[in-house]
Amino acid sequence: MNVQRSDVLIFAPTYNERDTAGPLLDALLALSIRADILIVDDSSSDGTTDYLLARAAAEPRLSVIVRPGKLGIGTAHKLGWLYAREHGYSRIVTLDADLSHDPADVPRLLAALDGGADVVIGSRFAAGGRLDYHGWRRVLSTTANRLARRLLGLKVSEYTTSLRAARLDRVPPGLVELLPADGYSFFMTCIVRLARQGLAMTEVPIHFHDRREGVSKMPRHAVFEGMVTLLRLVVDRRPRGYTPLAARAERVCPACGEPFVVPLPSGERRCLRCFGAGVRAQAGETVS
Repeated sequence: MNVQRSDVLIFAPTYNERDTAGPLLDALLALSIRADILIVDDSSSDGTTDYLLARAAAEPRLSVIVRPGKLGIGTAHKLGWLYAREHGYSRIVTLDADLSHDPADVPRLLAALDGGADVVIGSRFAAGGRLDYHGWRRVLSTTANRLARRLLGLKVSEYTTSLRAARLDRVPPGLVELLPADGYSFFMTCIVRLARQGLAMTEVPIHFHDRREGVSKMPRHAVFEGMVTLLRLVVDRRPRGYTPLAARAERVCPACGEPFVVPLPSGERRCLRCFGAGVRAQAGETVS
């Protein structure tokens, strides 16, 4: 039976999210808006991978890509964007898989896109936003985002969240997918690049929940990496162009056969899906 895709792709990366993967998918699939879902799993060791593949086999709206290891949250997001473009989606929504982001906020972000925004940020720090963190985590998150706003001079209050939505026809191909940032610094670098491109950006206040299960995957060096990234973005304010995506034939990976090869700052090329090591994947078809 032929099936029809939605024009919206919801993307989340996973690594050892077995306790929250089920509730996340249940909530996303129950939304009033019509959307397809892509999960990129970095070979979780807690059963997440097998669970996701089993769900994808039974749910046509869900696609799952399993990468050969823990390859970085930034590279997973860039793969999500490339996948959305490759499959003809017009809008993308990204979020965390640990339920710190409420799936019920997805329609609010899409409504803001419908209202004229090119990019929408789910913000803990916009007026009306809430954050469940306590102690040093709250101080660190709040201080980092306030400092970024002050130093960068942008009218954005949230730089480090992954809860975002964008119109793919308004974001030039390659602007996000070829960012030179693979870890958590991807999120700040991405916001700055989108803002400096002159895109219409708006923030939607959200309630950011502390994760319900498991522990944070953020490595300790991510804080230092974030500071270095912020200083670099502050110092280097030159208007920057961007490298457009290469033609599809030039992006096909010889290892996995998929069009997700991107150039690196070093001049080398890398497949965001398999990193040249091959990949195990199962992708569902979508229904109307």
